[in-house]
Amino acid sequence: MTYNDNTENSETNAVSDKNLLYIEDQFFDIEITKNKFIAYEKKNSGTKRTGKVKEYDIDAIENIHFEYPVTIVNFDYNGKKAVYSFNPKNYNSLKDLMIKMGWYDPEKDVKGEEYDRNAALKEVINNIVSFINKLR
Repeated sequence: MTYNDNTENSETNAVSDKNLLYIEDQFFDIEITKNKFIAYEKKNSGTKRTGKVKEYDIDAIENIHFEYPVTIVNFDYNGKKAVYSFNPKNYNSLKDLMIKMGWYDPEKDVKGEEYDRNAALKEVINNIVSFINKLR
């Protein structure tokens, strides 16, 4: 089955590419083929697409990083950082596929840097504490 953007002006069409994974999440629908990572942006309600589509060539994606427990996936593409947030089930499905296809090695450091995997969570907690302290 092939999924395409549901807008009239869409140029994205993966008919010639076999789908390996299709994810429906709150803010994005993600289509993974053997050559492409395609993100279809959705409205805040999570039900209808906006028509904005970002397409990434798998071969050009670098430094894939899976953040946990915030279930964020980020990677570098043409010198820019792409960041996608998923529910835990979709996050795990994407991670499993990327490991299986050899696109992601969980043992390998991204760019040799040390990442604090809980940094986003710590930042949120610090912001909440700071806000509470201001209320006092």
